[in-house]
Amino acid sequence: SSGQLAWASPGAHAAMGFLVESEPLDWDQAMRWLTYVRDHGIEQFVHIFHQVKYLKEDLLRWGDELEHCILKTVGDPDDPDRTVRVSLRGPEAIEQLKQLDAHGRLHGLSDMDMCNWMPEYARYMLESTPGKPYEGLTDLLQVEDRMRLRRSRLLAVLAPGEIAPTVTTFPLLGVGEFCDPPAGPPGGPFSESIFLPDAIISPHPRFGALTRNIRKRRGSKVEIRRPRFEDEKTPEPEHIGMVFVPETVEEADKMDHVYADAMGFGMGCCCLQVTFQASSVQESRHLYDHLAVLTPLMLALTAATPFMRGWLLDEDSRWNSVAMSVDDRKPCERGSARKFSETDCHGDPHVAGGGKAFLRKSRYDSIDCYLCACQGGANTQKFNDLAMVFSEEHVQRLVKSGVDLTLAKHIAHLFARDPLVIFKDRITLDDRKDIDHWENLQSTNWQTVRWKPPPPHKGVLDTNSQEHIGWRVEFRSMEIQMTDFENAAMTIFIILVSRVVLTLDLNLYIPISRLEENMEVAQGRNACSTATFWFRNLILPEHVRSKFSPSPAHRKADDMRRMSLAEILGGSDSFPGLIPLCNTYLDFIGCDSVTRSALNRYLGFILRRARGELMTPATWMREFITKHPSYQKDSRIPAAAAHDLMVAAADIGEGRRACPELLGDIELPLVEPARNPKSSSSSSGGPWDELATHYVERAKLRQDEALDAEIMNKLKDLQTLQKELEDLQARRSVPPNF
Repeated sequence: SSGQLAWASPGAHAAMGFLVESEPLDWDQAMRWLTYVRDHGIEQFVHIFHQVKYLKEDLLRWGDELEHCILKTVGDPDDPDRTVRVSLRGPEAIEQLKQLDAHGRLHGLSDMDMCNWMPEYARYMLESTPGKPYEGLTDLLQVEDRMRLRRSRLLAVLAPGEIAPTVTTFPLLGVGEFCDPPAGPPGGPFSESIFLPDAIISPHPRFGALTRNIRKRRGSKVEIRRPRFEDEKTPEPEHIGMVFVPETVEEADKMDHVYADAMGFGMGCCCLQVTFQASSVQESRHLYDHLAVLTPLMLALTAATPFMRGWLLDEDSRWNSVAMSVDDRKPCERGSARKFSETDCHGDPHVAGGGKAFLRKSRYDSIDCYLCACQGGANTQKFNDLAMVFSEEHVQRLVKSGVDLTLAKHIAHLFARDPLVIFKDRITLDDRKDIDHWENLQSTNWQTVRWKPPPPHKGVLDTNSQEHIGWRVEFRSMEIQMTDFENAAMTIFIILVSRVVLTLDLNLYIPISRLEENMEVAQGRNACSTATFWFRNLILPEHVRSKFSPSPAHRKADDMRRMSLAEILGGSDSFPGLIPLCNTYLDFIGCDSVTRSALNRYLGFILRRARGELMTPATWMREFITKHPSYQKDSRIPAAAAHDLMVAAADIGEGRRACPELLGDIELPLVEPARNPKSSSSSSGGPWDELATHYVERAKLRQDEALDAEIMNKLKDLQTLQKELEDLQARRSVPPNF
């Protein structure tokens, strides 16, 4: 993998973990290796940490990661039976996109012109990142255009009838025949779902193994249970409560909430993530803590998931659905309300904690502790107010190696989970050089923020090298937005706030228990404009407060209160607000007027959404469905409404349809499909089209000629080696025994 790819992914690998070409062990085979992988993962971290802990003065490099879906429309716009399906051509589209980039690189394009395209969990998904990390703050103004570039290139490889809206989830996932081409009946050896066929899972063996092993470790299928939006004609439920497990679709549709049973309902969602490089390990830990406090706020601000499995939800965000979709905890570990059988809690010496230690939440959730060792860790520890599970042996091993206790507990806590996928030929490794076992657990603890040590071979490179990778922080809570403008606005805001935290010396700490409360609140319907969140009253350093914003005498430094998102971002008489502080920072660095004007456009949009002047995508999509002529006020999403919603989302994203409810007076440029020189159907329609085609054909011919020449050279080398081998064999007195 390239150094650029590593920016948006754990280590140098894709977001779901190591996408190596190897065969994963079945869970029963993997059981004997679980302890080995956990222990050696700790050893690998120790070697990583001590190789790169002295890195400092790294440049601000950063990048975004977008997850896309490809859909297929069925029927004409006025066809009453029109519908939309997921297109399972993701792997084919990725290959075509990589060929396009390779063609461009051969003919004059640079790394900045490239895009990275990678597989995601589902066949209808793909992931994109910039071809090269951004640097500094001046690159902020490139983000929207670079996102638009990726959209244009993706459009260039779509088949007739396909669309690629940037939406978090597909409204009809698991409803009837929802795949193109048809994927067969639901279920299969990986998921055993009553809704989803295994054929929707990406073909890389890792993804199917993850699905199967989560189910096997748990001892049952995953259970996703989300609140249903109640309307005038919503049917009365026959099954009430969270205990009943349906065996058919019909039974599931008679429950008092929306139920789903497969990893695809969570990991089949799309999101927006931002990764940036800190100057040192200390700065990375400081940023990890403070950005974690913002994750619920950004989840609410970007809310875009008002439905699941053909039902409208009474919540706006994906987070808990994804958490439940990968919850591999056994009943004892979950503290399940169901009556345990002896087999549920007898324990197993192979699995982490014997399978009996209580784990408060799924391995996909908010962070469990802060990392900064400021004031010797004492300042941080008072906010780490919830108990953590870890192996004391792992903690002691880390501490004895020179890792401070605060960080040692975080690392050991990651390893309180089991490795979910172990590859047959990647078990016995050199812990001084290989990092597979570390990344195995690091990359499958999917938390709102991820702290990312550099791969040692990249970290030791000169800090000015384009291949160098330093200590990074990944911001993971945001939902993908329908337009490149919105996605750019959220990305830019997070980068700016990271600079504000460091430069203005902000203190955003709140107890972990309050942070978890905020995560739950953030997912509620209309949370962006109506909910309140725990936040510190006093975020500026004392020397600033005493001079510029004197606080009431009764307020203590760590006091907090519930605030609206509008107050946290925009400020009030008693609170400075993060966006005004962004402006203070821009003043401080002497930002030019051109950059300032462009940034104000993004910051103003964010503030208008927080104040409720503009809708979130979730609110807009729910309203679109409930006002659709085909909607029956029964909480179900009609196929025609789903079709029209996805087409509208694609049109809005491509600048073909205005949407003042979402964007206000923001006007977006039209995004057309890029010219695809690999496709005979791709044409600009201009008078020079035939000439361009001629040069494309000539390039293909030259490439074939170059390959023919390389093949001939290899054949000559092979003939030379064959002759040398025959000469050596002839010199032996006895023929070789092989």
